[in-house]
Amino acid sequence: MKELEEHNHLLGDPEALNKVFEEEGYLYFRDVLDKEAVEEVRAKYFSVLVDDYGVVDPGQDQPIWNGKDVSSFPVKVPEVYGSGTYERFVANPAITRFFEDVVGEPISWIPSTEYRLNPPVAEKPEDPVAGRHQDGFFNNGYNFRICWIPFADIDEEIGGLAIAPGAHKRGYLHDASDAPKFPIPAGAIADDEWARPKVYRAGDVLMFSTKTPHSGLANLGKAFRLSMDVRFSTANDPQPVIGDLIEVTRDSITLDTSVGAVRLVVDEDTYLRLKDGARLPNEEIETLLHIGDPLMVGAQDGRAVLIRPQKG
Repeated sequence: MKELEEHNHLLGDPEALNKVFEEEGYLYFRDVLDKEAVEEVRAKYFSVLVDDYGVVDPGQDQPIWNGKDVSSFPVKVPEVYGSGTYERFVANPAITRFFEDVVGEPISWIPSTEYRLNPPVAEKPEDPVAGRHQDGFFNNGYNFRICWIPFADIDEEIGGLAIAPGAHKRGYLHDASDAPKFPIPAGAIADDEWARPKVYRAGDVLMFSTKTPHSGLANLGKAFRLSMDVRFSTANDPQPVIGDLIEVTRDSITLDTSVGAVRLVVDEDTYLRLKDGARLPNEEIETLLHIGDPLMVGAQDGRAVLIRPQKG
């Protein structure tokens, strides 16, 4: 797999960085994030692995798997979700300042994150990029940048994330006829298009666009893969409607937002998703959504284009 280019030399020049971002669909920076903010997330991850699950021995600098059974290790670790780890990270002024310096304008954080504490797996998959997707396909109605952040060494064996630089220019590659998950077909992106660095390290950032194809890679190493992704939009981007659900009917939803109650029309074109991006039947919206659910909605002209949960 080819190597990603680094862009530290362009820091301080938002115009140049945005030009590269538009051309390549990504920016990759080495060792740029506030060390205290990074260490706080690392400490939480290590606490989960050492204290809660006992799959990493105490005193390790890297999350080396100690060989205990991980066959039932959760994909989404409950001890991290809802812990406030993401909220504290993005509330750190040094973190926000870095990303604002990259884009050259104020940003807003999108309340959606994924925590990854992926254990080693026994077998190499037949398709190493089977998880390929483009975030924008499942998030219509607003725009953002995805920032994938490692919190330990992630070499080629441990996997991490691969992207296809430049492929964002081809538009969405998902098969719109293959419901409910609309995957990108095998072969839509050539093997030699995929890229990643030789080693990701804590403090790095891989930033990419909503149309940049990317895929997690299998962890074939001897350590856990620790990462988190965060998302932000700029002041000029369309913003999602964010709030708690206070009313739901077959034809509308109402959210309690920071500016008061906002009602949005739901129609046959509204994309309703809850967990993995799969489209759910809109006629079941009153059963699938519950009062109090924290939601994020892409909206246009008073209509819900996309309805999805907040995550973090």
